[in-house]
Amino acid sequence: MRDLGRTRRRMRAMARRLELPPVSTVEELCAVVADRAGRGVRLVPRRMRVGEPSGFVERRADADVIYFEQETSGLHQAHIICHELAHLLCGHLAEPPAVDEGTAHVELSTIDADMIRLVLGRSHYDDAAEEEAEILGAELTRILILAPGAGTTSQLAPALEHRKGQHV
Repeated sequence: MRDLGRTRRRMRAMARRLELPPVSTVEELCAVVADRAGRGVRLVPRRMRVGEPSGFVERRADADVIYFEQETSGLHQAHIICHELAHLLCGHLAEPPAVDEGTAHVELSTIDADMIRLVLGRSHYDDAAEEEAEILGAELTRILILAPGAGTTSQLAPALEHRKGQHV
């Protein structure tokens, strides 16, 4: 049986060790994580299909690409992105396979998302990894929302509004 309190303490300590500067956008947070990891982090909004998770990360040779649901509130998008950043920070993803320079590029939109995750080593995480990512992702989201800056309030207020017929 896992100790949830211990996991929370470890993830909060990890967030503190990042020594993140005050940030006001998720893009700035991604830039900090990319700088620390020494690899780019790109954000790609997309409409997820029924049964797909609301976000996932693809580890490429040159960068990590975070796909997230575009049809939801800004706050939910930030949480999804922070959850995926947490997987990166915790080292939950396998390294990408080496690619020969002569290998043809395949457009991702032509490949099934389940196949992408399976090939890249993330068809699913075990419960412990998901727990870590959820806790660290929530901590990163908290840092993002509470960070000083002109963008924070303007991003948060619309996310908290209830909109009839829309995800909030």
